[in-house]
Amino acid sequence: MLLIGSLLALLALVLAWPVPLLLARRPRTIDPVSRLVLWQAVGLAGGLSLIGTAVVFAAAPLSGSLGDGLLEISDIAALSARAWWQWLLLALAALLLVRLLGSLLVQAAVVRRRRERHRTLIGVLTEPSDELPNTRVLRSDSPVAYCLPGRSGTTVVSTGLLEVLTAEQRRAVVTHEQAHLDYHHDVLVLPFAAWNRALPFVPATSTALRAVSALSELMADDRARGSVGADSLAEAIGIGERVHLGDRSSRLTAARRARLSRELPPTRRRVRALTLGAAGTLVLLPGLLLAAALLA
Repeated sequence: MLLIGSLLALLALVLAWPVPLLLARRPRTIDPVSRLVLWQAVGLAGGLSLIGTAVVFAAAPLSGSLGDGLLEISDIAALSARAWWQWLLLALAALLLVRLLGSLLVQAAVVRRRRERHRTLIGVLTEPSDELPNTRVLRSDSPVAYCLPGRSGTTVVSTGLLEVLTAEQRRAVVTHEQAHLDYHHDVLVLPFAAWNRALPFVPATSTALRAVSALSELMADDRARGSVGADSLAEAIGIGERVHLGDRSSRLTAARRARLSRELPPTRRRVRALTLGAAGTLVLLPGLLLAAALLA
């Protein structure tokens, strides 16, 4: 049991520090789909490992198996025989579980309320586009383009952006935003926003949130590249930056433009299959360790 607890603690530590740093790196060629799958696996496995570590170490000194240890801890007639640190570890595990799940629910509720208010404002301040599908136009001089997810997801673009783009560039921007809606990128980012909300003092949470958000942008770029072309989207991004006076080019924007400027190698099914297998193994590993502790 102590060995299993140590392995879970080591796994939680690795997934909280070196692994996020490695995944956050942006190589010249990157498959955002594979990287997103790995991030989801890291987040889930990290949470399970952290909670499992506290539970196993709390029960380890009492019995040869996790199941027997938990039963002994719950024995009301023997409460006085339990060490304070065992209760502390169990309380920590329960607190982490409630914190992570609670943050996910709170984050989802907050996003939903903001989205509903935003949708109301859009209905008042924008008009449907006659040229672009599923798009509403906002009268503003600032070059703005974004999507609002939901049951009736829509794309919003400003007149300030439309005035400086060609028809092809407009279509590239809208295709990019529509990709966010079609791929439900808001759902993919939500757990990491909740993770960052629950554990803001853990550097890996902010690293993961930034990386997953960036990967969703790359996925949307690939969708636009495939249907409209990389040049039109890259030009639209560049024009938007130049029009928005005083804005500095962000690292992500620079990376997107650099990626759009070169041909990407064809995605290999073998690579994605290996990535999916690695992600599945990573998610199953904490569960297998806990199952071994229960059966020990």
